Amino acid sequence: MRGSGASHPTDVDVPSDKPQAELQVGGQAVIEGVVMRTADRWALAVRRPGGDMFVTVNPILTIAQKHPRWNKFPLRGIFALADSLIIGVKALSISGGVALEETAQEGDGEAVEQREEDRPDSETSPHEKETKSIGGLPIAISMLFALVLFLGLFIVFPAWIAKQFDSSVHNVVVYNLIEGGIRIAIFVLYLAAMDLMPDVRRVFQYHGAEHKVVHAYESGEPLTPEAASKFSTAHMRCGTAFLLIVFVLSILVFSFMGRPALWLRVLERLAIIPFVAAFAYEIIKFAGRHEDSRVMKVVMSPGLLLQKLTTRQPDESQLEVAIVSLEAALDASATAAAADG
Repeated sequence: MRGSGASHPTDVDVPSDKPQAELQVGGQAVIEGVVMRTADRWALAVRRPGGDMFVTVNPILTIAQKHPRWNKFPLRGIFALADSLIIGVKALSISGGVALEETAQEGDGEAVEQREEDRPDSETSPHEKETKSIGGLPIAISMLFALVLFLGLFIVFPAWIAKQFDSSVHNVVVYNLIEGGIRIAIFVLYLAAMDLMPDVRRVFQYHGAEHKVVHAYESGEPLTPEAASKFSTAHMRCGTAFLLIVFVLSILVFSFMGRPALWLRVLERLAIIPFVAAFAYEIIKFAGRHEDSRVMKVVMSPGLLLQKLTTRQPDESQLEVAIVSLEAALDASATAAAADG
């Protein structure tokens, strides 16, 4: 792989008896890096300031795997969202530490890969010990802060603004359309404001790289920057589209809840929003399985359009990071698929 110094091959061979559509991959962008996730593991690749890459591969034990009897609608969607949030916060914590290094930890210019299930503590560098120790209280505090920010900005604040229309709007459906419109407007303005920040814009470029590489993999193309660059930066299973679906569904659901006092209205919305998100998760999963459907393309078009705010065209270096992350995540998954055949 040109310029990356990565030790991974640039192409991933997928067994012909295991179509790529059956092995869905997902990901997200972090600081100077990309997370890629398969059914059994997640991988993080981060570009170090020195130009080489830090790669970590971690096994996944989901909440649904721990509690299979509860893995049913609507709980499975809530479980999946919780798992994604936990992995995302861990990856963000690691990527932030790696990206802010003043000098690369290794001087040979090659990607450093750690597999936590394979490497003994004696082979772990001081930096890797530090990244693996991130967890517990710091991650819990970060997750709590993100949750409070989301609920306050997109649930409580719109409800408070809509309260100003109590005396002039009497139809409950119209009232909730106003509140939902305010919520979506705040969301769009928030994304537009984030794009003005250079550091966030780089994350949006990695977001675009993640989508392009996933598209290339799902299309059976070789995992190279040249092949990936041909694809769109928008993807149906993107979290941006998911959030838009949540906001649209909430308009419908909240319309059936009347118009109680503001404090009760806020409590009702806070209680209902996890189940709305769980239903939105099912829609995203369904859309992902029917990406070629014209109907689904029309239904998902607002979410795809909104991704113009959360993705940017990546450069070759960023595509390489996304490719290395996906290759690392697919490594064991492809081996397991071959064994099953």
